[in-house]
Parts: sequence; structure tokens; C-alpha cells
Amino acid sequence: MSGGRSDGSLFDFYSGGGLGLTHNQPTTAPLLGLYLGRIPRAQVVEATRAIAILQKEHGERKDRRMARWKYTIRRLGVEVVKDELRARFGLALEDATPQPLPKMNLHLGWHPQRDGRGYYGISVENGRMHPLLRQGVRAAVCELGLGVRLTAQQDVLLCNIRDRAALERILDAHGVPRPEALSLVRRNAMACPAKPTCGLAMTEAENVLPHYIDAIEEAGYGDIDAVIRMTGCPNNCARPVTAEIGIYGYGKNDHVILVGGAREGSRLARVLCERLPAERMVPALVGLFAAIRAHAHAGEPVAEFLQRVPVAELREWIGLDGEAS
Repeated sequence: MSGGRSDGSLFDFYSGGGLGLTHNQPTTAPLLGLYLGRIPRAQVVEATRAIAILQKEHGERKDRRMARWKYTIRRLGVEVVKDELRARFGLALEDATPQPLPKMNLHLGWHPQRDGRGYYGISVENGRMHPLLRQGVRAAVCELGLGVRLTAQQDVLLCNIRDRAALERILDAHGVPRPEALSLVRRNAMACPAKPTCGLAMTEAENVLPHYIDAIEEAGYGDIDAVIRMTGCPNNCARPVTAEIGIYGYGKNDHVILVGGAREGSRLARVLCERLPAERMVPALVGLFAAIRAHAHAGEPVAEFLQRVPVAELREWIGLDGEAS
């Protein structure tokens, strides 16, 4: 769901998205949600319930890989589903043109609240709070009576702040870095826990992405406004398939590299390299950032550059000609 009217009375209704796939199973694929129309705020829960009922009745029962709603809705057809939502479930579903999706906002640093207080966003690398950061957040919450919110980018917001100076003193005392001290690449990046935490993971993600970013920063490219997302398997929990640069695990030591997605989730990335050994990841990523710096037009967003340039040309610039494409 996304806001279709500024007063919140109507919502744009999307359904049928899902980013997971299964290796070597071409019938599976990451898919974006389909736009169904606009519904009143009062019917949001009922619309969600209706989709669950349709999936229960029509979902694939023989092939588990194809059992997800993202495949069911495409098999049934969008217009059939819309007719069911209106006629059977009584939804006031309006045909409409969707509003533009909101841009990705990290909410880091200081921001005003509507009630006159403020909130402060803290970058949490891959959602894992190290001991000093955890102690600093706990001290701030307990001493200042703050609220806490988590973001879709795995960061933390400290809310209802009245005394800005007091919060800054507490965070500084615990060595919590200010967001502006971090590179753009590091702030934008995200990885899932992967190995050894997740039983589905094929490779590491959370444990290695910071080292990849270290290399990118050391090469002088940390200021490039690019989004890297990485997962340890093709379930794609960290959304790499919609990132400007996406990575997910393949086998015990290889990774798939994707490029050209849209960070707000409106476009899927395309495959740059189907299988790249972990030992080649650092030079490949540094080479990719070097290509962005050297060849992107002035002011051109990274996503549009990586979508515009043919994959074969990118591979040549990076030196991936000998790798599986």
C-alpha cells in the first residue's frame, strides 16, 4: 500500500510482488507488485484479507516453488482479480494512475517532529548494533525518556527529543559516530545476517559487506551515492534485486552481481555476473565504482547510469570478460 491522496483517505493498492527465486529454476523469478487501483483507507485491512483468501483458494498446490501469490495473480490475471475484489468482497477499488513512489529516505541525523520535538536517526551497519552503540542508545533512551523506531534500512530513530545537546553528549560519550561522518556508500548499504546465523544462507553477507565497503572507500569512491544490498541466498531479504548494485549468494563461495535497479523499488536490476568467486568480489566492486566515476554523465544518478550502459560494456570496463555472464 502507498498513499494515494495527501490527506490519507485513499491508498494505492499493489499486490503480487516478491523478490525471491530458486537457482537453476527459470520458472521462478523476482517480481514487482502489480498496481490494482485505489482503495479507501477504511478498506485496507479488508483488501489484504481478500488477497489472502484468493491465494488460499487458487494458489498452486502441486509445485511448492510456484505456490506464492506473485505467481497466482499473474496466472489468474489482474483484471480477474480486480473483478473479484469488487464483486465478491465489495471493495470500492478505483481504476487510477498510481502516485510516484516516495524516494528512499534514510532519516539519519536531526529531523523535526510535528509536535515541536525532534528525532535523531542513527546509522546501524547491517542492523547489527555493536556494544558501544547499544550502550549509547540504551543510555539515551533511559536518561532522556526517548521513544525508539526502526527503519526499513535497518537503522534506529530516537524520537521525542527535547534536549538536543543532552543527546549529543550521551552519544559522544559512547563513541556513537554521527551519520555525516560515514561515507554515502556505507550509509546506503544493507545486508542480511546470512551465514552463520541463517540456515538458508549459502554465503556470508553481513560479515563481508563492510570489508567490501572498506575497499571501495580506500579506493576513493565512498562519496558516490550508490546503494549496495547483499544477501547470502536468492531469497533476497535485503532487497538486492531492486538495488543499484545487488549481490546474492550462489553455492558455497560464489555470488551473483546485479546492477541498475531502483532504490525505491520501482525497477528490477539486471544480471552483471552470474557467478563470481568471493576472491574476485573486491576488485569487481572497486572496478564498478571506478567505471561509475569515469563514465557517468555529470549529475546522472548511479541507477540510471547502470541501467543505460549495456552489460557487456560494463563487464569490459570492470574486467569481467572471463567470468560467467
